[in-house]
Order: sequence, then C-alpha cells, then structure tokens
Amino acid sequence: MENQGVAMRQDLTDAFLRNVTPPQEGRIELRDAKVRGLVLRLTAGGAASWSARVLAGGGKHTRVSLGTYPAVSLADARKLAMDAMSRVHKGQDPVAEKKAERAARKAALAERTVAERLAEWQAAKASRWSDSYAAEVARLAEREIGPALGKKALRATKREDWTRMIAKKRQAAPAAAAHLYRVCASFLNHAEAEGWIELPMLPRKGASRSAPPPAPRDRALSDDELAAVWKASGGEPPKLRAFVRLLILTGCRREEAAGIATGEVDRAAALWRLPAERAKNNREHVMPLSDLALGELGAVWPEHGEEAGADWRLLGAGGGAFSGFSRLKARIDAAAGIAPWRWHDLRRTCRTGLARLGVDRLHAERAINHVSGQSSLERTYDVHGYEAETIAALQRWQAHVASLVAPSPGAEVVPLRRRAGA
Repeated sequence: MENQGVAMRQDLTDAFLRNVTPPQEGRIELRDAKVRGLVLRLTAGGAASWSARVLAGGGKHTRVSLGTYPAVSLADARKLAMDAMSRVHKGQDPVAEKKAERAARKAALAERTVAERLAEWQAAKASRWSDSYAAEVARLAEREIGPALGKKALRATKREDWTRMIAKKRQAAPAAAAHLYRVCASFLNHAEAEGWIELPMLPRKGASRSAPPPAPRDRALSDDELAAVWKASGGEPPKLRAFVRLLILTGCRREEAAGIATGEVDRAAALWRLPAERAKNNREHVMPLSDLALGELGAVWPEHGEEAGADWRLLGAGGGAFSGFSRLKARIDAAAGIAPWRWHDLRRTCRTGLARLGVDRLHAERAINHVSGQSSLERTYDVHGYEAETIAALQRWQAHVASLVAPSPGAEVVPLRRRAGA
C-alpha cells in the first residue's frame, strides 16, 4: 500500500498521460505544475479522474470533481479547474451546487407518477409481449389503474392503495380482478428491480388471497349450439360474420381473428399464417382455410386487393382490427338462444372436438397453438414444427363443422359424440 494517497507534482502533458503507469496497488495523485490545484487521481485498476483542490473561505479545502480522463482532456480539465477556483473565490460552492442538482434530479424521479412509470414499463416490454397482451395491459392501465392511481407519485403509493383497487374490482368481476392483480404484480416487480420503488407493493404470494383466479371454465358448445351460433352470425354484416365463423373454424384466439390481415392469408394455398408477434406464445401458427373460411374472407377482401398492403386488417373499419366484441356477442346471444358462453369457449369447443374426432393429443394441442402437450425437455430437443399435423387436424375439425352447418342434400348429419372414435 505504499502508493496509497501518494501525491506527486508533475508537468502534465498529453504524452505523459498517455504513457503513465497505474500503481500496482492503491492510488496515486498527480498534481499539475501548470494549474495549481488540478489533480489527476489514478487507481491500480487504471481508472483516472480529474478534480480541483481549492482553498475556500475560512482556510478549508474543498475538492470539485471535473470528470474522468481521457473523456475530459488535459486542456479541458485545466479550463474546468480554473473556472471552479474562480467560482470558489467569488463565494460560490460548486460541490454544494452539484449535490443540489443531484438531489433535484432524484426528487424529480421520485415524483414520477404511476401513469408515467406504467408507460415506461410498457415501452420497455413491448418487444417481448404479444400484440394481444400489450393491448390488454394498455386497456387495464387506461381503465383501471390510471383512474385509481395514475396521478399519484409511484413512490408515494402504499400497498393498501393497490390492494384496495384490486379488492374493489374483485367485488364487481372476480375473474377480471385476478387478471388485474397479475398485471399490477408484473409492473411492480419491474418497478422494484429498476429502483423506482424500494419495497414490494404487493405480497409475493398474495394473488390466492387478494384476487384468487376463478375456477377453470369447462364450457364447450354442443353440435346443436355450435350450429346455432353459426346460424346467428348469418344475420351480421360480412366482417362480423367472418369474425365469428373464423373463431369456430380455426379455434384461434379472439384477438387473433380480430386482427387478421391480407398479408397473413394465402388464398391460393388456402392457409392463414399467423405471425409470431401476433400470437400469445410468440410462435408462428399456420391454419388451413376450408371452403367455408375462404368464402367468408372472400366476402370481406378489399376491392383494391393486394394493393391494400400486407398490414390491411380485414375485419375492422378502414383497415383496422375489429374490436366490438361485447356488442356483437350480445346480438349473437339474442339470436342463438343458447346457454351462457364466452368467445373463448369456441376455442375450447374446437380443442374438445379434435379429441372426440380421434386426433392425437399432441397434434390437437399444436392445432390451437399450444405447446403444453410436451414437457420442457421435449420442447428443447423436439424442434419439429408440426405444421402438417396442425393443418391435418384442423381440416378434420373444419370438415366436421361443415357437416353441421352446410350438409349435403339428403345427407344425415351425425353428431360428433356419435362418431366412431368418439
């Protein structure tokens, strides 16, 4: 430690600084002979930093940091040192000013609102989320979190603020409250990791108590119910009718059907290629399009055809995605007259139907773009895409749907539950 704190006065030059050797241990200080008070501190690790040692009022020395070398050159360091000494002699305190600036920046960061931090979180995660999940987070931020806590400084919020908001949602909609809890927990975990908050705002394992998920749904529509929904959609405009019937024929997710675009559809090959960025699990998914599906899409295909562009959404207004799910569902319910169901139940109906049709379990899971049919080890080593198996499985399902809703004249429609292999 012989070099610890050793100070040497040098006639500093650029050539000297480029060749100076760091101490083997500790640190040394090189004092400039040209500008008295200018010091270069050099550590054993090779770090070099400038400072100005100034005699302030009352005979007290103060040290003003000027930056690191070589980011701050020798010439610039001399100018900064002379400026700092001049300010001190005039009664100013550069050290106190820097501390005040840092405190002000810290205070400003501490005052960032929940809404501002939510926006930062969404921007940081956007590339890793699917479009549907990003849209759901944005919806909850705007309609649930924003009105309740958006204007408050994030650091000023307390655990009870978050749990109270979730508890209020639970009273009105338990399933929605469970989803809100998960989104809030994800955001607050990110905030803690980034240093935006000091302590966790939600209990690490509090979901089971604060917002327990509802019991898993097991609603799958019968053949007659499925046919009734199909028939009810016939009274809707072509775009809305196509939305309902695509859900039935492909078993895709609601947002996936709502955002189907011209660039995703290969009408010649009768395929719909859902890109990875629009899938919930970020995996591309290829689905066959039967004559029924192609007919629905043909009815809404833009007149300007391929000139519409690859991102032209087919089912919304003006090339956008369809979004009026609740109003459409209410009309379908009134026309179909069946027991309560949800859009997602059509996806479950498809998966259940594939099992009843005798489709292999793994192929049936891949047909609805699930990877849960394999263990993590299998997914690591089995890189087969299962595209052909997915297409074959959904073709069987689409043929079954066709037999329910568009049977051949004089042909008997055999309910799925009575088919061989059921």
